[in-house]
Amino acid sequence: MKKKIIDSFKNPFANRENVMNLLIGGVITFFPVLNLIPIGYLGTKLKKSIQQDKSPVKWDENIKGLFKTGIFLFIIFISYLIIPLLLMFLGGSFMLTLSGGKIFSLFYFRGQILNLLGTITLLISIYFLPFAVCIYLEDSNIKMAFNIQKVLEKIFVVVKEYTISYLIILGLLTASVSIIFLFMNWVMGFLLSGFLFFYDGLVITGIVGKIFPRKAITISLLKISET
Repeated sequence: MKKKIIDSFKNPFANRENVMNLLIGGVITFFPVLNLIPIGYLGTKLKKSIQQDKSPVKWDENIKGLFKTGIFLFIIFISYLIIPLLLMFLGGSFMLTLSGGKIFSLFYFRGQILNLLGTITLLISIYFLPFAVCIYLEDSNIKMAFNIQKVLEKIFVVVKEYTISYLIILGLLTASVSIIFLFMNWVMGFLLSGFLFFYDGLVITGIVGKIFPRKAITISLLKISET
């Protein structure tokens, strides 16, 4: 597991082609709507990993396909994250606007509760999201991404590795956000954000693709448990 994680962090810099892919993805990620293409690139890369297809993903071979995959992945992301983000938005509104700046007001307290609920649901949503995406990519059926029972079945097959990966994903995303907002001015943060988040995506794709139990593995394990 340790080697898989280290390799996933190193792979974006492993050779000239990988570095060029990182640069291309980082630049395109800056632009609204067009950034669905890098998302589709990551999804296609993950799908190839699940299928054990070692052929590289090419930016110029099927832009339309990458864009389409990016749209579906964006729908999955938004569907999983909309409730926690709404809760946190409402919490912020209660605390900053309705409370009138009074920290002992009822609205401020309600805002804190909403923020807490938003944080908890966000952590839960992020926990399910990686394998939900994998199941969609494996079955090419967006409905399967919302089959929580199937997502849990896949997680339980590799629950230890998955939980470690989840903590790494949280740490990676937290570090990236911290770099953007805390250690640089907004211009540098904006310019770096595309590359940081695309790099994060490459690392996450690498880790998740290595631990996801493919259909054949899952079926064989289920048969063993039944005997």
